[in-house]
Amino acid sequence: MAAQPPVDPARGPIARLTVPPAARSVQGHRAGIVTRVLAGVVDGLVTVVAVAAGYGGVVAVTYLLRPRGFSFPDPGFGLLLVAFLALLTCYLGIAWATTGRTYGDRVLGLRVVDAHGRRIRPLVALVRALLCVLVPLLLFWVVFSRENRSAVDVLLRTSVVYDWAAASEPAGPAPRG
Repeated sequence: MAAQPPVDPARGPIARLTVPPAARSVQGHRAGIVTRVLAGVVDGLVTVVAVAAGYGGVVAVTYLLRPRGFSFPDPGFGLLLVAFLALLTCYLGIAWATTGRTYGDRVLGLRVVDAHGRRIRPLVALVRALLCVLVPLLLFWVVFSRENRSAVDVLLRTSVVYDWAAASEPAGPAPRG
């Protein structure tokens, strides 16, 4: 008797139940501006919390090294902004290159895919992250696009699609209108 390959629960019929019934009709379609902005807000908050945690770590180390002469470090707005933008770029690039979704994308059921509906390459993910962080106005082309694609998507041949499937599942066919 031949051994059966292990069953991956993320690919079985139970995984299909994770798609909310009201969302099944848009599964695989490109996302609009409202959903994208909400996902971006969630990702921005994640990054703010990470920068605040980093600042807390610096404060703790500073206190441990000089408890008697301790005062809170003042990094200044410029340094905090640079830290936020750099961390956000890394966060977006790594998330899109590995799973195709950030935490905000996961909460809102989105995934970034290439023209064939597959995960984007790491270099494309990094360039996309840089453009999204440094020139965020390019993202608002979605409002004018009949295909719900931002200028970044058009330039890099990517799409942001509704996808509530488990992260281990393939993204499926190419995005629909």
